Amino acid sequence: MKLFKRIAFVLSNHGQEVPEPALLRAVELAKTNQAELTLLKVIPSFSSFLAFSSDEQTLQRKFIEQEETMLAQLVASLDKNICIKTLLLTGKRYIETIHQVQIHGFDLVMKEPDQLDWLDRLFGSDDMHLLRKCPCPVWLVKRSDTTECKQILAAVAFDDDEQTHNDELNVAILEFASSLSLSDFATLHVLNSYETPEAGFISLWAENPEKVEKDMLESEHMTRTGKMRGLMDKLKARIGNDSFQFLSPRTYIIPGSPDREVPKMAAKLNIDLVVMGTVARTGIAGVIIGNTAESVLSQLNCSVFAIKPKGFVSPLSVPRN
Repeated sequence: MKLFKRIAFVLSNHGQEVPEPALLRAVELAKTNQAELTLLKVIPSFSSFLAFSSDEQTLQRKFIEQEETMLAQLVASLDKNICIKTLLLTGKRYIETIHQVQIHGFDLVMKEPDQLDWLDRLFGSDDMHLLRKCPCPVWLVKRSDTTECKQILAAVAFDDDEQTHNDELNVAILEFASSLSLSDFATLHVLNSYETPEAGFISLWAENPEKVEKDMLESEHMTRTGKMRGLMDKLKARIGNDSFQFLSPRTYIIPGSPDREVPKMAAKLNIDLVVMGTVARTGIAGVIIGNTAESVLSQLNCSVFAIKPKGFVSPLSVPRN
């Protein structure tokens, strides 16, 4: 199943003469999808550190030539059977990355997280900006010794709010998660967690609140079980019965807040990759990410593949010349 045509891999600002596993994963994904891969390097604006130089243009030219040489050496060390391009830009990395997505039509951005030793979280500032504002899916690949995943968790949501487009988002989440699970021979876990806030008010009106609450929770669980079954039927129709039987997704319907249950399940199952949607109301620039998604992302310590809902509009736009 070919899901991507143009993949952008955002390189770190430190020298990268030897390909990291995250980059090798991008190369493998491009090869599998017969996609074009672009290595994107964004360096800080020269004016910030060459302001006191007597020959700013010469130093700037030498610096760019050095970066171009390193990029060429990096490309030469990679698989020759795929189309690899390079882009060297100056500015803020997340802003330039998003602009290039809008200009070139990349359908996936991949990047190794900016791990910050002084924070108890995996994703740095640029990572969170990309997760919030990038119009295409973002895959943050945690640094590891392997390019393959063994345990993949797809977090899906069921609700009746049409503006979140959860049906399409759930299908997109499972489409990628199942494709990667099959290619990596990984175990696919599919989780839906939910809250029933109205249950807290039952005691205000019910004569037997314990029974009413129990019945309400059982009814909600049955409803979501039916929706999960329907989602699995859609997945089977997309990938075929043989692939579905081989994959044998493990499904979980768990009461509780998603921002608590998703990270907890990821830790419990030793998950390598969480595939999730950054659900927000769509069509309005600046409404960028759901509070639940933000909370989940801040707690995860594994790779993340984040998908925007249908109709998402990035708050950033390409400046006019």
